[in-house]
Amino acid sequence: MKLPECGMWIGTGVYPISKDYYLSALYAHPAWTPESYSQTQILDLIERDNQGNLAQVWGYARGYAPSMIAEWDYALDEIGVKIPPPDWEKRSNLRPADTPELAKYADRLGAGSVKFVREAKKRGIYTVFIYGHARKEWVKQLQETGGEHYLGYDFGEHFSFGIVEGHLGKLKAEEINLKVLADDLLGRVRQLVERRKEEGWGLIMATSSNFGIDYEIAAGTDVPLAEDFAFEHLNMASAISRGLYRQYQLPIWGSHLAHEHYSWIPNKSDYKFYLLKAAMLQKYMAGCKILINESGNWFVEASLCEDSPKFDFPEVPLTKEQVSWGPNLEPQFGPYIEEARKHYDKIGYDGEIPRRYRKEISDFYDFVKANGTPAGQPESTIAVIKGNYDLCHHRYSPNAAVAGVFTLADRNPAWYEGAPERGWEIVKEIFYPRPPVLGEYKNSFLSGTPYGMVDIVSFAGDNVDAEFLGRQYKALLFSGWNTASLKQYEQLVAYVEGGGTLFIGIPHLSTNITRNYANYSVDELVHHGDFSALCGVKVKGRGERIYWATPVRGSEELGVRFPRRFGILQNCLGKIEITDPAVESLIVDDEAAAPLLLRRRLGKGVVYFLNSWGYPGALNEDFGPGSRVDSPGLIGTIYKHIAMQARGDVWISDDGVEPGKECKFIAYSYFPESDIICLFNIDKDQPHRFTLHRFGKAEPIDLGCGEFKMIHNARE
Repeated sequence: MKLPECGMWIGTGVYPISKDYYLSALYAHPAWTPESYSQTQILDLIERDNQGNLAQVWGYARGYAPSMIAEWDYALDEIGVKIPPPDWEKRSNLRPADTPELAKYADRLGAGSVKFVREAKKRGIYTVFIYGHARKEWVKQLQETGGEHYLGYDFGEHFSFGIVEGHLGKLKAEEINLKVLADDLLGRVRQLVERRKEEGWGLIMATSSNFGIDYEIAAGTDVPLAEDFAFEHLNMASAISRGLYRQYQLPIWGSHLAHEHYSWIPNKSDYKFYLLKAAMLQKYMAGCKILINESGNWFVEASLCEDSPKFDFPEVPLTKEQVSWGPNLEPQFGPYIEEARKHYDKIGYDGEIPRRYRKEISDFYDFVKANGTPAGQPESTIAVIKGNYDLCHHRYSPNAAVAGVFTLADRNPAWYEGAPERGWEIVKEIFYPRPPVLGEYKNSFLSGTPYGMVDIVSFAGDNVDAEFLGRQYKALLFSGWNTASLKQYEQLVAYVEGGGTLFIGIPHLSTNITRNYANYSVDELVHHGDFSALCGVKVKGRGERIYWATPVRGSEELGVRFPRRFGILQNCLGKIEITDPAVESLIVDDEAAAPLLLRRRLGKGVVYFLNSWGYPGALNEDFGPGSRVDSPGLIGTIYKHIAMQARGDVWISDDGVEPGKECKFIAYSYFPESDIICLFNIDKDQPHRFTLHRFGKAEPIDLGCGEFKMIHNARE
């Protein structure tokens, strides 16, 4: 993909919008459309209002006026067929069924899409379709018409896990395991991708808050466009997208900002639009090269905040059975249109909220045009492994079923998110901490990067390549679920022998596919527990349950020392035989000194082996002698130690040695290809001081409230 002159695509969602339609009767989600826009009008507004260089065209209409469908889908105006606009007084031309021309010219489905691409290209605007639909003969004209100005097709949330189990199809509970679910997902995605590519849509993109986006990429999807804000943690979404970009050699990765729907902060708050600005900056400095604002800048679509003006509209009384989407609601909402029109000025194009959205997008676009975009991707020396068959959600919740399989979880609670998934919370707290920077509102979105841009690398489908891992990352860390294999084991041995650092625990080397992460057997482990080649130990079985762990006497390797305690753990050790006499114990049980964390030198690298029968998330407890309010816990302490050993040529600290409280507010990245450092104080209300270390030099940096700074020629 050839990037535009400014170095990235900045886009806006556009919709076939029909004035006076009531789109949703869900109780807390009223949705009226205040205006109609033709294709020419919306393109003119993108140009005039400086709303970026990319239009994301939605296939689902916002309103169902036949006149809009005739233009946006069929381009009937190009053959001289004119469809009148809706007439609400006469109740005519309101629904597609009212217009026989739509059926008569059904073979033109897609002509409107080709027309949009052609008109957008004339203005230098790029196009991508989401949920698009068209006949094959028109699809094949999209790339021919648009050339490099046509980017492709996005299938959106088609494969998201939710609380409705429609994705299970005919699968029976007794037939379900992680492999079945993963294979089924891969198969369904692959089928859609292959069909869309055969039709001629070009690059295929995926947009959702699905942490399983790695399976969508493994199945052939070309571009991850994470639905940020729905995927709450912006830098975690970037981490997995960037990791997939590198791992699968993708053409690009990007962000789809659903700020209007999922920021949840009231519109009147000063933090509302600061958050949008900060999100765009966080994506820019994370290596994102395509950024799309979903909605909000043309009209108020969402109602997911306390002061949405949509709650001022008349309430359409509908029964549960009548709640639906589409033109069939017209008999119910028709009588309320006159009252609704009195409030259109609050949600329409000239309303305060859309104007604020357009200003932030325009300001960011101006910034990018003036400063360009750092070439390449930011340096990432550390990666967290998202294990094979890890089908959890992006946000840990004990009420969430893995892969959305609630039927099975209700029978077997191990299918609810638990200790394996809790490990991701440790990853977030250490590598992407989210301090309170949004006043009285919870900050689920913005984070510092005290150890730089840490990637997430996926083992989905057992895609493990020691050569790639060793070339890209100094350290690999396991945390959440993994179903192991002999291939994984061999590749990890090769990675460490080549010079890499690895953190891994017993359950990460289990081949289990049934979510049995508490009572598995040694026979389920790779090589039946003989980890001599990798970890220098043999696991004989489950060992004693312990309370506290402590560093060995005389050791300060991890930045803590005896008699500091970590716990109360209430987890079992592994019963092990040490087969390499050179293995070192770093953390032990505080009663019998049985080893919990061991370190083994292997070739040019090193393995940190967690001798725990439970996942790292089960050890995320820190109550005991020496515990502090801001303690990272045992696993966090290990992660921090490894991160300091594996950092690159650019890093930050509070005290000249390591990141502390101040660095939690600082996001930084270094782009080797362009030799640029990006620094961002995510705190809108307070300045922060820290030390920037670059290529052997250290300098104090003061960043003001919400300040973003770029340092060019960083090596000099």
